[in-house]
Parts: sequence; structure tokens; C-alpha cells
Amino acid sequence: MMNATNPFTNYTLAITAQYNEAKAGIEEAEKKPPRKVYRSLDSMLEECVFLGATRYGTNFIA
Repeated sequence: MMNATNPFTNYTLAITAQYNEAKAGIEEAEKKPPRKVYRSLDSMLEECVFLGATRYGTNFIA
């Protein structure tokens, strides 16, 4: 623990608290969203026909 007689203790603790909050916010923002899972080809095509090309390749024909 830091010495309570140090006049910069509160200042330093405030800076470290802000740093930790910023670090946690950046880590949260960098998380990738969960990938959507399709149970069947029909359910995927109901949402968008072009999803087949991204999943099965550019030669995919719906």
C-alpha cells in the first residue's frame, strides 16, 4: 500500500483508476460478436441469398 502522507497518492490513484477503466473498455470493444449459426441451408437463404456465397464460396448458386 502507498504511504498516506504522500500528497500525490489520491492523484496517482485517480489516474490508475481511469487507466483501468479505459483498458477494460478497449478490451470489451475489441471482442468479436458471436458468430451466427444456421441450422439449415433454407434458414440461411431465408435471411439473405448472398450469405451462401460467403459461406460456400463464390460459385454457390441458390
